[in-house]
Amino acid sequence: MIDFERIEGPFGVPIYFQQLPVNTVSMNWLVFVGSADDDAGGGHGIYHWFEHLPSRGTRKFPGGYRDTEARLVRHGGGSDAETGSTHTAFSAACPKRVWAESLEILADMVGQPLLRVEDIEAEREIILQEIHEWHSDPYHHSLCRLPGVLWPGHPLGHDQLGTAKQLKAIDAGQLRHAHQIGYSRNRSALFVAGDIQRSELLDVVAECLDQMPGTPLSPRSRPVSYGPLPRWQADHVTTIQTSHADSVVYLLFPIPPTIEGIDVHLQWDFLADVFSAGELGSPLNRLVREDSRLAYSPEFISTTYPDGGYAGLVAQTSVEPQLVLDAFWRLMHGPEIRSPDWLNYVRDTIRGSIEMHDPNACEYTDEGSASLIHYGRCLTDHEYSDKMLGYRDGDVAEWLQQLVPSAAHAIVFQGHGEHE
Repeated sequence: MIDFERIEGPFGVPIYFQQLPVNTVSMNWLVFVGSADDDAGGGHGIYHWFEHLPSRGTRKFPGGYRDTEARLVRHGGGSDAETGSTHTAFSAACPKRVWAESLEILADMVGQPLLRVEDIEAEREIILQEIHEWHSDPYHHSLCRLPGVLWPGHPLGHDQLGTAKQLKAIDAGQLRHAHQIGYSRNRSALFVAGDIQRSELLDVVAECLDQMPGTPLSPRSRPVSYGPLPRWQADHVTTIQTSHADSVVYLLFPIPPTIEGIDVHLQWDFLADVFSAGELGSPLNRLVREDSRLAYSPEFISTTYPDGGYAGLVAQTSVEPQLVLDAFWRLMHGPEIRSPDWLNYVRDTIRGSIEMHDPNACEYTDEGSASLIHYGRCLTDHEYSDKMLGYRDGDVAEWLQQLVPSAAHAIVFQGHGEHE
């Protein structure tokens, strides 16, 4: 069961630690800087670079991938990095006999990337290919454009990648400045799970943090607010023309800021299972995919930040988008997702998924990190289970009753290309 201990670590950096009887040690170093900081850093897409560039060399490990990524995976483990709107994450998993070395590498990747001109120019071409790949696919293209539709002009109102034009304009000086004004050990949190001793962990973390920049930036121990979001466009359909063959259809509802508490976020987590539990046997898949044959993989989607977010349904389709929207509304207003039998099925799904949380270091650090990013704090399995399984049928009916057109923003990325 997930139950991280929050330790006030060296230099005030929070450490979330769970000792597990497994041979793997998993580490996830979160830095609470992301694409929402791009404008301050020098332009859209600039903080996404730091997901990539550290692997090309750091102060302690200057020899490129063989000195960073290859060291992390040498003993059969893995490593990864990702950029979000409010965070960047660097992770590694390894046998416990080499965990201290792996953490040292991660720390240097976070704090001391070399940012050499030749590395920047090489990585520019890689990121350019990443941008092209995302925009060549209808669904991923829509995800890139969605923040700008929902929150234009806000720091959260653009994607992590930026555009090809913006990418080409970023130079080494801008990147060094962005890292300097964005990255400091006082803007990070560390998740560690595995069979190591607490005292040993604190000693190694202290050594790692001592080598990281201690720039006196405003501290961040979790995602921060970037200001109120623009007014939600309720009872509105936005249509955006694209060159893709398929359309992508969203039906979204607003989620309030976490400053107002996380109860609504947890309610939407329950509703995610109301729509999607059962995989292909879920109400969402059976109505939109199996019965109506309108889409291959309809999904529930949600994104939350301290300033608010959205949740709802999405599908990529080759049919008229209005047919998909109509199906979404039939599902939301239909009796099946309100029936006691179905809601008991949902509870069984939630209960079973928590019961099967057997010790898995990588899964634990991933889910613990996601909880801190999503809720602003790391929930235990016990807390989550109590909340999810405490909701009554009447509670769910009340939430579903609020999913009405006057609250929704439908967004259609209208495809016009030729199908082969």
